[in-house]
Amino acid sequence: MDLPELLNLIQATIVSVVMISSSALICLIIQHRYGRIVDRLRKLISDQRELRLIEHSNKLTQIPDENLVLGRLQNIDVQIELLLNRGLKLKRALLLNFSAVFAFIFTSFLILIGSILFPTIVITLVAMAFFCGIFLLLFGTILTVNEIANSYDAISKEVKFARFESSDK
Repeated sequence: MDLPELLNLIQATIVSVVMISSSALICLIIQHRYGRIVDRLRKLISDQRELRLIEHSNKLTQIPDENLVLGRLQNIDVQIELLLNRGLKLKRALLLNFSAVFAFIFTSFLILIGSILFPTIVITLVAMAFFCGIFLLLFGTILTVNEIANSYDAISKEVKFARFESSDK
């Protein structure tokens, strides 16, 4: 292998490395969003437990805030369902994006193997692995954008409940 061939090989491998880095950065962003959803779910479940205790004690003491507690419990149930749906989308987006990272790593590996062994056979495999990575990245991005739209819907419902709750007082 002469110097120009070696430089072409390095350039071809660098494309995959850039795609690996960018996909991994996207994974990091999605993972952060996913972690925030999990934390919010834990907080809502904790709030739900506390409100159920209050609801139970209200039934024993007949405190007039029972409707407020029931309304908040219903709101928490809705939020939990929305967050579970969003979390599932982000989980799938993470799977797709990490699969894209794997495809780009595999592409780099195939490029290096192809330069040493069977260049004509490996060219097709390299193209397939790279396009597979792009395809997975595309669908992971679509799921992430869809989850972002759902997060706006969820916060809109929470704001409506808060406004309704404050107008009752």
